[in-house]
Amino acid sequence: MRSSVRISIGIFIAVNLSIIGSFNFIAYCQADDAEPEIELVPEPWVHETHEYNVSGEVDGTPTDEFFVNEKWSIEVRHGDVMTLIMARNITQDSIPAVDYTNNIHYYVEGKLYIAQFMIMELVFKIGSYDIHAPLNTCSDFALEYSPILYDGTVPTFDCNITYEGIQVYSVDSIPIGSSVSTVDLTLVHHIRGDWNNTHIKIEALLDFSNTRFFNPGDNNNEFVAGEPFTAEIGYMMMLANPEDFRTIGPVIPSCYTNTTLEYNMTLDDGIPLTVSKLDMRDSFTIYNGSGALDSTGYSSMDVYGGQAHVTHGFPNLTYKDT
Repeated sequence: MRSSVRISIGIFIAVNLSIIGSFNFIAYCQADDAEPEIELVPEPWVHETHEYNVSGEVDGTPTDEFFVNEKWSIEVRHGDVMTLIMARNITQDSIPAVDYTNNIHYYVEGKLYIAQFMIMELVFKIGSYDIHAPLNTCSDFALEYSPILYDGTVPTFDCNITYEGIQVYSVDSIPIGSSVSTVDLTLVHHIRGDWNNTHIKIEALLDFSNTRFFNPGDNNNEFVAGEPFTAEIGYMMMLANPEDFRTIGPVIPSCYTNTTLEYNMTLDDGIPLTVSKLDMRDSFTIYNGSGALDSTGYSSMDVYGGQAHVTHGFPNLTYKDT
C-alpha cells in the first residue's frame, strides 16, 4: 500500500505581490439584440527548460556567483508578469545544494523586483527528536506539466515537481546507513490565468513508503509502529532587486504581520507592494490503512531583516500507518 499524506497549499497570488497582471485590450460596443460574444482569456506563454552544467544567471544575465549542475524549470508569462518555478541542483562557494524555488518577477518604475519563495528541507518530529532532511540528499528530481485546457473562458494547466529519495538521515548519522530511510516530495501546481491575475494553488504530497525512523535513545533501534510524528515544511520568502541583493541584500519591509511583508513601494496601478506567505491551509488529509482522515496543522512566520522564515507543521501522523 502506498503510504502518504496530502497537504493542501494555496498560493492566492491575486492578493500577493506577484501575480497581479493585466492585458491591454480595447473595449467595444454592440447592439442590444446581438448575442454576447464570449471572449477567451489568452493562453499563458509556457516554456520548459532542462539543462546541466551551465553558469548561473539572474534574469537572463550570466553570473559566476553559482554554478548550475542541473536545473529543471517552467516559465509562465501571463499579462505583464513572469513566474519561474524550478528545481535546482547548484554549487555556490563550493557547497552543493538542491532547492525548490518559485520566483515572481515584477517591474516597479522600470526596476526589476523578484518575490522569491524557497524550500530547502523537510523536518520530522518523532519522540523528542527533530530530524532535518535537506532536499540536497534527494536521488533525483523531475518536472512535468499538462497541456493547457480551458475551464470556461479561463486557461488552466498543472505542473508537478517531484523530489525522489530524500534521505531522512544524513550520512553516518545512523549505523545502518543513510539510504535506508527516504521520503518523496511532490509539489503539484494548479495554475489558472484569468484576465487580471494568475492564481496558483499548490498541493504537497509526502510519500512515506520507504521511510523508517530510529530512536537514538534506544541504541538506534527503530521506533515501534504506531508512534505519532509530525512533518514540517519550511521555506524562506523575500523581495529583492537582483543587483541590489549582491551588495545590500533583500528589500527590508516597512512592517509585517504574521502572514505578510509590507513595503514602502507602490505598483503602477496604485496598489501597495506586499509579499504574503504561501497560504498553506491548516487542514490536510492523511491517507492510511483506514482510508482518508482529515486533520489540522499549524503555521508560524519569523522575520529576520529582509527575510521571512515560514514553517507549516502537520501533526498526528502515525508511523507505519501514514
